[in-house]
Amino acid sequence: MAHPLFARLDRQLELVRAELANVREADRRFRALRRLDAAGGTAKGLYHEWSHNASLADGVSAVYTGIESVLEAIAKELDEYVPRGDASHADLVDGMAVEVHGVRPALLGARTLELMHEVRRFRHVVRHKYALNLRRADVAKNLRLAATLVPAFARDYRGFAKRMLGTEPSPRRRRR
Repeated sequence: MAHPLFARLDRQLELVRAELANVREADRRFRALRRLDAAGGTAKGLYHEWSHNASLADGVSAVYTGIESVLEAIAKELDEYVPRGDASHADLVDGMAVEVHGVRPALLGARTLELMHEVRRFRHVVRHKYALNLRRADVAKNLRLAATLVPAFARDYRGFAKRMLGTEPSPRRRRR
């Protein structure tokens, strides 16, 4: 994108994609180690479920935080308002799903909004509870959600940037 804000945010989105790739690779390696551990031999005892869960949970949290930082930058730059308080993270996400008349179109579509909230809730658990409380199924589920969220967010973000830069008509003005 040509605008400095979008150039910066494009770079942030690339970092989010790279983080997701790292989390997926870590999962692949942990799974391979778990198989080797189960087979016995010299790898016996090397797999550690807590490490697997904590690593992936932290990675999913970082992916979400990277996306949220894009939303926060847009809120600061365009809306000139960033929610504060106990519900600020949810409020930021919700705010980006609605148009601010005369300022900007909605950024998030309905499915992306839903994914953002699901992964945001998981991030909250990761930040405020010990990794011992993380269940393998919950971590795996949220890794899948993050893997769905990143391309959905990227698609919504690209459409938003095009509308903001005037290179794509707004959804209400499109001709059929």
